[in-house]
Amino acid sequence: MKPKIGIPIVDKDGSHNFKNYVNTLEEFSGEVVLLIRDEQSNDDHIDGIHGLLLPGGGDIDPKFYSEKMDPRTKYVNIDRDKLEIDLYHKAIAKDIPVFGICRGIQVMNVATGGSLHQHIDEHSKRRDGTDSEHPINIELDKNNLIGEIIEMEKDGVNSAHHQSLNKLGKGFVVTALCPIDDTIEAIEDPSKRFVVGVQYHPERMITSGEFKEHRRKLFEAFIEAAIEYNNR
Repeated sequence: MKPKIGIPIVDKDGSHNFKNYVNTLEEFSGEVVLLIRDEQSNDDHIDGIHGLLLPGGGDIDPKFYSEKMDPRTKYVNIDRDKLEIDLYHKAIAKDIPVFGICRGIQVMNVATGGSLHQHIDEHSKRRDGTDSEHPINIELDKNNLIGEIIEMEKDGVNSAHHQSLNKLGKGFVVTALCPIDDTIEAIEDPSKRFVVGVQYHPERMITSGEFKEHRRKLFEAFIEAAIEYNNR
């Protein structure tokens, strides 16, 4: 049986925004369940899944980490913030595998008492100054889960974010950095089955052989952890 992977969503009419995640999870044999706010309780949502994917999107309201809003913070949706933070806590309590992508890693960090840099230019812009996705190099810690998954100490990924992790949330360790400016590119909670967050977008890494391998290894590891949870 395919593991059921939940993706939180505030409004089902916006489900098209998550098409890349849905297609990628299905490609690697996951069954996607949209966890639509208020269609049932968050407890029922969690009881029906074997893995939780926290996707990319707009910025988190900085009140969740006790800061005032920078004017460059944008696309805030407090209903989404509340939904994803609550589902994250409930998933962690049951040791359900969690995979956070871009905004998702930020939700994980904020949910555990961490904070964010509300704006950075370097990772959201190309060298010509335009806002667009572009490649960067990262360094991975091979002594932690993501390093074991990728099996490399250095690799290329994509970058398309204007916020990043600042103070680290409780229980997390940093497992990948951008060597140019030490931006945190991956974290994990080593006390859990699979709780991994990445600042980049592996679901979109389909343009080259190296990117495809990184993408494949991450999603296969997440799905495998969800299968193990289902078979516990």
